[in-house]
Amino acid sequence: MGIYDRDYYQEDQTPQRTRVVRKFSNASVTNKLVIINVAVYLVCWLLCTSTSLTTEVVYDALAIGNDFFSSPWELWRVVSYGFMHSPFWEIQGSIWHILGNCFVLWMFGRFIEQRYGSAEFLRFYLLAIVFSGLIFVAATMGDELRQAIGASGGVVAIVILFCFLYPHEKILLWGVLPMPAWLLGVFYVGYDIMTAMNQAHGIGSAIAWQAHLGGAGFAAAYFLLKLDFGRMFSFNRKPKLSVYRDERVQEVVADEPSAERQLIEQGEEILKRVYEKGESSLTARQRKTLERYSELMKQRRGQDDGKYRY
Repeated sequence: MGIYDRDYYQEDQTPQRTRVVRKFSNASVTNKLVIINVAVYLVCWLLCTSTSLTTEVVYDALAIGNDFFSSPWELWRVVSYGFMHSPFWEIQGSIWHILGNCFVLWMFGRFIEQRYGSAEFLRFYLLAIVFSGLIFVAATMGDELRQAIGASGGVVAIVILFCFLYPHEKILLWGVLPMPAWLLGVFYVGYDIMTAMNQAHGIGSAIAWQAHLGGAGFAAAYFLLKLDFGRMFSFNRKPKLSVYRDERVQEVVADEPSAERQLIEQGEEILKRVYEKGESSLTARQRKTLERYSELMKQRRGQDDGKYRY
């Protein structure tokens, strides 16, 4: 084989654009969502500062408002609003809106994606955005025109689902204050409830607490009802394929193992390593995987004997 046929040479000769596309296609869904949010934000910035379009025109076309049901054919709004964020180029705008949402999405989304798989995680996230947006619309109907933007509904859903799955996982609030995950969930929900109470007493707020609480409720229902959107929406699910080697031998091609099954297999491999080489031989990543494996086993035992409570 000549030098030009070798993989490393071909990689060097690959155009930069092709390599970027390849890296994006191989990225996790969590990273793709973060990239898409940032890309949409930058496109809006360019449209609003380099063309004749104003920020109000662009955001009015993509945000979701409490007048949504008067024009329900504009269905894109139930998703597009979740990729819009406060415009930093406006006086009342802030860049912390998108930075905060993307950071929390990246921090917690990775674990949810590993637990449920990329496809189910994406279904969960997008449906959480749709649900929280509709909750905002329903809760503000009859008021003066209000609009919501931001991924917060879907992000809160991810955080609350993480809290249900790993209630005792240590979280550093603001990177400093340690607390168990369940307490972080209480903090999230409690803050939105407090915002709602303040608004009821005439204290204004720019926070769409209705969407946040909608996302939290969506995550709670998903976990407690043990929903599986992949199974629910696969109306034409194909049967397993069979491969016939000859007339007498038949081999069934099994489905790809679920994310939960993969976590169990990884945990068992790590336990075997601990038995053979000791716990000190584990990397930080392996320790985290072992913690999630242990939590999963506790939950499974709790589901079997009915004693475990969340």
